[in-house]
Amino acid sequence: MFVVDNHIHLGQPGVHVSDYIYKQLRKNWTERGFRYHSADVATERRDGALLVNVMDEVGIDVCCVLAGNWNRVLPPEQRPYNVPNAFVADQVASSGGRLIGICSVDPILDPWGAADELERCVRDLDFRGCKLYPTYAHFDPRDKVCDPLYEAASALGVPIHFHMGFTPVCGADMKMQQPWLLDEVGQRFPNLKVVICHMGYPYAEEAMGVVARNPNFHADLSALGFYHPRKVYQLIHDFGCVNPWERLLYGSENPFMWTFHKTVMGINDVAREIGMPELPQQAIELILGGNAARLYRIDTQRQRRPEAVAVNTP
Repeated sequence: MFVVDNHIHLGQPGVHVSDYIYKQLRKNWTERGFRYHSADVATERRDGALLVNVMDEVGIDVCCVLAGNWNRVLPPEQRPYNVPNAFVADQVASSGGRLIGICSVDPILDPWGAADELERCVRDLDFRGCKLYPTYAHFDPRDKVCDPLYEAASALGVPIHFHMGFTPVCGADMKMQQPWLLDEVGQRFPNLKVVICHMGYPYAEEAMGVVARNPNFHADLSALGFYHPRKVYQLIHDFGCVNPWERLLYGSENPFMWTFHKTVMGINDVAREIGMPELPQQAIELILGGNAARLYRIDTQRQRRPEAVAVNTP
């Protein structure tokens, strides 16, 4: 199965939580039968070569990777992600087509500069979108200073990933975590493609509603790995009953990758267990790769892993 992994961070050690929280998460994954990709994540540096090895291990054909100059609250040397777009561009260029670039911009400090940077990355470097962090960078996505960026993304036809939701680490502003803030953005910019990252965890139902109300919005389902599989089934089933499956993405950003992937692969086992209709196989295939391939304009025939690679899909 062709699988696209949307938005993994390059160039930083480990994950963006404290050592204590990370150890607790990893203990939880181990007890639930999931595995992470490295014996010692705390000391690794996630460059393109390492990431491609990880992709081969878990069966990911293409990975969308992003830069990370996003946290304006901390000085540069203390930012969890402090990776320039140029670093991502170099890794993408050397990956043999396995990596797709997502750029980082700051519309609050430099509204027109952010729009120019997005256009440069898309036109010159073939990046496929950008990512914004209202949660951690403490800005309201409805702020009018973001308008030049939204207009540029609409004209270029690339999505903006909004980091809405996830646990309140790194001084996250819970008020900026609420996915319904994006309703106004969708109304003002109806042609803007939006990906709500992490499904606005812990606001999954509300985020599904935001996606349903905005036809150019997509749901990155990665954080559904935090929910019970029955809850995941119910959310996906209820959404698909009245909305196109094409707007649900297999998105994974550590630490959710294998948890969610395993849940979706076995989603119809859950359906049979609770006596509910099974999800169409086509819907599962779209969620686990087809939708992201379409959104990021990926040639699935060209991008497949080498046949010689031994893949152990979780």
